[in-house]
Amino acid sequence: MAQNRSGGTGGSRSSIDSKLERMADALEEGEALLEILHDDEVFERELEEIFAKSWVYIGHESEIPEEGDYRQRSIGKDPFIFVRDENGEVQVLWDSCRHRGTKLCRAEKGNTTHFRCPYHGWTYRNTGELVGVPQKGNGFPDLDMEEKGLHGAPNVESYNGLVFASLDPDAPDLETYLGPSAWYLDLYFKLADMEVIGDPHRWEIDTDWKTPSENFYGDNYHVPMGHKSAIDVGIGSATAKGEKESELYAISDVGGHAFSIYQIPGEDFFWGHPPEVTETFHPERLTDEQYQIARQSGVSLGTIFPNLSFIYLGGSDDPEKDTVGTFCLRQWQPIEPGKMEAWNWIMAPKDAPQEYKDRVYEVGVGTFSLSGNFEVDDIGIWDGIPEAADSVFAEQVNATTVFSMGRGEDTLAEVDDSWPGPGTVYREGGMTDENQLEFYRKWHQTISEAH
Repeated sequence: MAQNRSGGTGGSRSSIDSKLERMADALEEGEALLEILHDDEVFERELEEIFAKSWVYIGHESEIPEEGDYRQRSIGKDPFIFVRDENGEVQVLWDSCRHRGTKLCRAEKGNTTHFRCPYHGWTYRNTGELVGVPQKGNGFPDLDMEEKGLHGAPNVESYNGLVFASLDPDAPDLETYLGPSAWYLDLYFKLADMEVIGDPHRWEIDTDWKTPSENFYGDNYHVPMGHKSAIDVGIGSATAKGEKESELYAISDVGGHAFSIYQIPGEDFFWGHPPEVTETFHPERLTDEQYQIARQSGVSLGTIFPNLSFIYLGGSDDPEKDTVGTFCLRQWQPIEPGKMEAWNWIMAPKDAPQEYKDRVYEVGVGTFSLSGNFEVDDIGIWDGIPEAADSVFAEQVNATTVFSMGRGEDTLAEVDDSWPGPGTVYREGGMTDENQLEFYRKWHQTISEAH
């Protein structure tokens, strides 16, 4: 008889500690526990130990270019205001009035010098400083205004325009957190100054946030099956459509983050950007090795743990139109067990012609946005996984998901020691699950550390 989640053969469901122990066992076998994709206890532990302690992406500096510009954002489920204050500094302020806890920011974006609480009118500068309390002299004569400013995230740092925050006062700095993954991020955010085009697109998906995070660690195995219809009609990357011969490299062991990079040997492809765009790049900011990888890049994707993913697509949304380099930055926001909200920012090189940026936006919308051909493929694929994860039978059979591709003798993927960048790099990277296992190892390590 199969054991239940508490290790017995009947009775109530097991504790989270039991689940994490079984997850550790599963990882040793190259598998992951299915239950964690829809579990109340796991979800609450993730909010406390992963989202409240990791560096979480907030937004790009180009979204708030002017003093007073602000955007609503969240860390896990906690609401924050992403704002450029009157001094030009970027702030990440907890969206909760110090008086009664009311949310101050009622619009998704805007520009303001102050945030005023709609409940009793307490007013804060966009620096977070409390500057107005109605009837203060009559009602709060001893209130220390300096002590009652808005709480800010303890740590806020920027990497080439990408703003991250950590709620852990003892967190390592962002450079340490990113570690060797910065070598790869430089290809996308240092070679060219990038900017966000338009507002981020948002939509809810009935799946757990971990599923797309893991997918963007490097699940290229699903592309021929999951996206066949789009590719067959000529939509997508030049490499996926077979227009360009490419080699796929899966890169793991880069600080708990991971990347997949398609290389087109010998070509100046730069993710499909034309010469009038690549001439605005800054090769002097990269090493020769980094530049050579950027030069031959067809498609790149990856995830910075826990929930920031990207895809750099050298392709098109129309077989009759030219390839362009479209960058989609994506965040998988947890809502509840088995449900999340996707955020999608379309980005382009800042110095590219406006007409080109408009075309990049079109391709982004037509491929990896809510109405994109590839996005609807993935939503349909991921739907139903939480239902199975939450089932009684999943517990009864101790259900796991399989991440053992590439293990054993005579498998196609092999470690490539000649790769110039950091990490463990696999040639034929679509034939290994090591990247996806890296996600779950990092997840398990992070959620288990404090217990």
